[in-house]
Amino acid sequence: MKKTTNKKLLYLLFPVIILLAFSVYIVRQPSNLIQEAIAKPSEESFQAPGKDWPSEKKVEDYFVEKLGMNYEDAKNARKPSANGKIMFRVRENTTLEALISNLEYYGFVRDQEALLYALKHTEDTQEGKADPIMVSDNKTISIWSYYRISEEMTAWEIADELLNHPTYFGFDEYNKMFMPLP
Repeated sequence: MKKTTNKKLLYLLFPVIILLAFSVYIVRQPSNLIQEAIAKPSEESFQAPGKDWPSEKKVEDYFVEKLGMNYEDAKNARKPSANGKIMFRVRENTTLEALISNLEYYGFVRDQEALLYALKHTEDTQEGKADPIMVSDNKTISIWSYYRISEEMTAWEIADELLNHPTYFGFDEYNKMFMPLP
């Protein structure tokens, strides 16, 4: 009789142990979907900031400080044919962190985390040349390139521009991060 009771107890205990082990595994190893849902910034943070978005500085300030323009010329530096876009130039010493930080600092994105998320989740159809900036294993941003960006672009649009639309230059006579488009 005692043997039968032990067997019954074992049959009842075995599924409970398996369920507990599975629960511990799930808690310690959350699925990518759960991690992604938790890590995804708010939809608002992906929106285009617009020129009036409060940021430390504006690209016009950069034009005045680094290009020696007066403020009036800096305000008018964007050509109508460029749709309000400017050149964002990426060189060999640029890091991913610095790139993202500068875009937020000058008001091109609302949130650094949103841009990083967009970069990691945007298709990369252009393989980066010559030691590119690595976003993830298969996503790169080309150096020795410029990108056409504006404050009217969403984080998703800027991510697409950075991953897929480099305009290469061979020699950098300016050594500047932002330039008006010709």
